[in-house]
Parts: sequence; structure tokens; C-alpha cells
Amino acid sequence: MKNLNENSSAQGIFLSGGASTRMGVPKQWLPFANTPLFLYTYDRLRTVCQDVVIVTNDHAEQLRYRDLGLRTTADLYPHQGPLAGLHAGLQGLEPDAAAVLLGCDLPFLRADVLRDLLDALEENPELDAVVPCDGEHVYPVCAVYRARVREVAEVCLARGDNAMRRFLQKLRVHNIPTERWSALTPDPFFNMNTPEEYRIACTLWKREGLPHHD
Repeated sequence: MKNLNENSSAQGIFLSGGASTRMGVPKQWLPFANTPLFLYTYDRLRTVCQDVVIVTNDHAEQLRYRDLGLRTTADLYPHQGPLAGLHAGLQGLEPDAAAVLLGCDLPFLRADVLRDLLDALEENPELDAVVPCDGEHVYPVCAVYRARVREVAEVCLARGDNAMRRFLQKLRVHNIPTERWSALTPDPFFNMNTPEEYRIACTLWKREGLPHHD
């Protein structure tokens, strides 16, 4: 297997929370171990990517991130979900460049998971994407893509079809079962969309004695 350097040349694309309708508040800014939630997943990206761009359409939030010295961009097709975020983050990259797409709400994600996904993509130049799966469930916002998929995304978004599953069906995708990382605890694919899931995550963090953000 090809081993990547600590920071690969892949582009990191960080999706900043979306509407957070089920959470009721912008989840990316929720306090998590005394630090905004987004920093935990953002730092996982920084571990494996030389550059990270945060995708958000909220002007005030863009300024907030920029005050922290972080790079932002906005959707070219607003209000079309993660596919629009992927499309925006891929702009300007060479077609064969790799990109890691990641949502903000995976506090227990490990950088090793992202390295494994990148390794699998680099091993097969014919692949367009490597996506974790759990049975029929896929994780397209914790996945890696070739920049060339932006053309497919453009076609989908232009006709208002923003479903990630249908988008993936148009690509050459390799799925890796999440059981590959079953030894990791807490579950690296645990995500937070509701206040109850946020409460559970905070409890798990304290119970496991995990370190706070540096």
C-alpha cells in the first residue's frame, strides 16, 4: 500500500453545518470540550491535507472564520446541500487532484480513517471516489474524490438534482465497509444532528477521557 506523508497534497473541503434544522442552532459552533465543535473535524482535515477550504454561504460566518485565519468559499449553486459544497470546493483543482470532503459533525473521526481513504484512491487512478459504507448506508460527506467529478456535479446541480446517492451512481466508486475501523472507539462515524445526539457525544467524550482541543 502506498503510504501518504503526514500532509498529502489533497485539498480539504470542510462543510460548515448547513441549515442545522434538526439541531435548532448552528451545530458547528456548539461547545464541545470547551471548544467549537468544528475545530475537531477541521483539525482532522489539516492533519492529512496541505490546504483546507471551508464552504459556507453565510456572510457573517465567513467573516468569523476569516478572523480565525481560515480560508472560505461559497456555493456556486446555493441551497443544494453537500453536493454544492463539494462542487464549490473542487473549483480550480487539476482534474486528477484528490480532495477530502468532510462535514463538521464527526467529533470522533480519526485522521487514520481519512488516510486510508486517500490511500485507496491513490492506489487506483481510475477511481473517482472512495466512500465508506455501512451496509446500504454510505458516508459521502466523509469521503475522498477526484477533482474531475466536479463536471458531473455541475450537470446534476444545473438541473436541480442534488442527491448525493444519485451523484455517486454516476461515478466509479470504491466503497470501504466501516467495519474496517470497528476497533476505534468511540465510533468515528458517529455524527451529531439533534440535541440528543449532541448530549450523547458530550457524554461519550467525558466517559472516554478524551483530550481537549489544543
